[in-house]
Amino acid sequence: MIRGKILFISRDPGGTNQLVALRSILLEKESNTKQQMLFDHFGLAGHPEIIILAKDFARVTWQQNGIDVLPWPVGMSPDAVAQQIMSYTPDHIVTGTGHIDDRTEQMVWQIARQINIKTTAFLDSSVNFNLRFQDNKGCAIFPNFISVLDRNDVSSLEKLGFKNHNIMISGDLYHDFIKRKPKSALKKKMLMAWGARPSEFIILYASVYIQEMQALGVEFDITEFQALDYLIDRLEKNCLAEKSGPYRLIIRPHPKDSLGKYDKYPEKSTKNLTIIISDEGSSLDAISASNRVAGLSSALLEEAKILGVEVTALEPLIKSRKG
Repeated sequence: MIRGKILFISRDPGGTNQLVALRSILLEKESNTKQQMLFDHFGLAGHPEIIILAKDFARVTWQQNGIDVLPWPVGMSPDAVAQQIMSYTPDHIVTGTGHIDDRTEQMVWQIARQINIKTTAFLDSSVNFNLRFQDNKGCAIFPNFISVLDRNDVSSLEKLGFKNHNIMISGDLYHDFIKRKPKSALKKKMLMAWGARPSEFIILYASVYIQEMQALGVEFDITEFQALDYLIDRLEKNCLAEKSGPYRLIIRPHPKDSLGKYDKYPEKSTKNLTIIISDEGSSLDAISASNRVAGLSSALLEEAKILGVEVTALEPLIKSRKG
């Protein structure tokens, strides 16, 4: 039986989540339609050997899923990176699509073309779509193949000049992964880590790294601080949750958040509202231990919906108040 060797390379949490799910599918013992589609795409006749290179934020995401990785070769020139990639002798390279603050994946696509190794990128979001397929000079750059979430992404890629026959619609692999994953058994451990009392209503605030994106020149209508202040105000007035408290608000930093950006918020705790900052456990563990998840356009809100946890999307509430 022929087995392939696939090199996974990721940096952003969202793209890494897609690759976590992809790895699970490729290594599943029981065959299914999705696995067969991916086996056919990679030309596999059996479970592949998978090697993982993780950069920056990706390392924590892989580790939270109990998966060992190799560190990205920081500081190496593209030529040295190419030599290291070739040393793994992969038949195929899989990546995410990154975001606007890093061009690792795009560099990998370029290197792979030069050393004649096929690449497939798995899209995790349509936000800043065009910028995901540009190099440092703003020129269009693509992997050999792209896996997308839906047909809208296909149309967007075609407008950028990418060929339709190199696009695969695999859907959101990570959302499917969440649905299949057994419910977290770490609720008690999470509550203890948060110092929660049995009487408290637990609200998880999912941070987004808007302040950090603003530093790169990206504009936003609402910041993460405005959203958090609004949430705290509504909790103090008992206008948001179905329970009048006491509340325990857990601010969960985004992996890309600047260190200490929320440090002053625990000082805003009151008799009926305790505010803490915690990145304890995986996102799924934190969601499962919460009564409600609130935030702006965070992936955690979508994950909470899948897990059956109540969600409060703050952006429309804030905009309606402004109106």
